[in-house]
Amino acid sequence: EFLYCDLASMTSIRQFVQKFKMKKILLHVLINNAGVMMVPQRKTRDGFEEHFGLNYLGHFLLTNLLVDTLKESGSPGHSARVVTVSSATHYVAELNMDDLQSSACYSPHAAYAQSKLALVLFTYHLQRLLAAEGSHVTANVVDPGVVNTDLYKHVFWAT
Repeated sequence: EFLYCDLASMTSIRQFVQKFKMKKILLHVLINNAGVMMVPQRKTRDGFEEHFGLNYLGHFLLTNLLVDTLKESGSPGHSARVVTVSSATHYVAELNMDDLQSSACYSPHAAYAQSKLALVLFTYHLQRLLAAEGSHVTANVVDPGVVNTDLYKHVFWAT
């Protein structure tokens, strides 16, 4: 069975989680992999800059709404997992807390990098919280490297 979830919409995420939880099934792995890369400046339905809204806030909300289900699903020796896909571009990012929407001076690369840095920091923090409470859930962030997908369609060197 397929359940639809638009990670650029907070309403869609909440509806998805509600439907998923009603099914009363275990969740052993949550892979946060949806995203956009270097798109022109535009906003999500909720009014967030698209990189930040979809790449970071969508995954942040989805993970936080499902963490209790992950905790219920994990067991000693069989931890549930959150796997968040990021990018090496987070190394060159600056998290501008005064302009998370990248509205002052929009750069698609900077907005993408900032969203990936936010994901890395969130995942590190989540792992520390989960470990401190002794839960059977791990949070990991990975960089898959360059992968041939449509993610690069807005990148000048990929055309």
